[in-house]
Amino acid sequence: MTFLESGIIIVDKPYQWTSNDVIRKIKSKNKFKKIGHAGTLDPLATGILPILINDSTKYFDYFQNFKKSYLAEIKFGISTKSYDLEGEIDGETENMPENIEKIEETLCHFLGLIKQFPPKYSALKKHGKRLYEYARNDEEIEIESREVEVSEIKIISWETPVLKLIISCSSGFYVRSFANDLAKKLDTLGVLISLSRINYGPFVIKDSINIQNINELEKKLISVDSIFFDNKKLVFDNESEQLYFNGTVFSSENLNLSLLKEEEIKIYNINDKFIGLLTYDESKNFWKPKNIIR
Repeated sequence: MTFLESGIIIVDKPYQWTSNDVIRKIKSKNKFKKIGHAGTLDPLATGILPILINDSTKYFDYFQNFKKSYLAEIKFGISTKSYDLEGEIDGETENMPENIEKIEETLCHFLGLIKQFPPKYSALKKHGKRLYEYARNDEEIEIESREVEVSEIKIISWETPVLKLIISCSSGFYVRSFANDLAKKLDTLGVLISLSRINYGPFVIKDSINIQNINELEKKLISVDSIFFDNKKLVFDNESEQLYFNGTVFSSENLNLSLLKEEEIKIYNINDKFIGLLTYDESKNFWKPKNIIR
């Protein structure tokens, strides 16, 4: 077995695999202290699934704020309980969108900040239970809408009854719900028949690896500092590095830099290895270590 150091692995999640299936596959051939994934994908979805290894798991929250892009296919004329092909068909109609112009006009209603209801068949929790547990037992439960953001929708093709498009959105956006809601506004029914996450923050689908190439994971580890774009970089000598690992706080004078107090600073050792962040504590007027990578 290979011992993996801290870092990120960008996996192209296979069709009909759960996100946890990917974790189990990696565990079967590699050793590490911690592992987790960001941005759960439904079993029928494919595409980018970031895997965080060891100390990189400390950076999970940063992934929550990344925008994502999906390549989606929606089939009009049918509906299912789950809004995708996993659920049983519960409706059919011959009504179809009039033309692509009508679709383009309707898509404008979904741009910007919008309120969206998650699918009944989803892993979100309410009163300690997953929503899909209520749905499977035919239990009625009130689902609150959530504010999400859609920055761009681009039509790739329209061949009746299938619409293919790319959607760029915030975390928390459900493409399944979007497919259902779009169909309603077009006075028809609709179901998501294909979904692939093609962008996730700084990562694109070409960065991802096939999970079957399990023995190559060590070569594909990406340093977690790749998720920071504009943060200033500071290199510590051996003495400062040891102080940093010991949790020592630093004043701006110690750092000998003019630094913006609202930003986090990327810290590297003399070998140019990323070892964590410094963050400013305004109440105490000093910089303190954050999310140390050993």
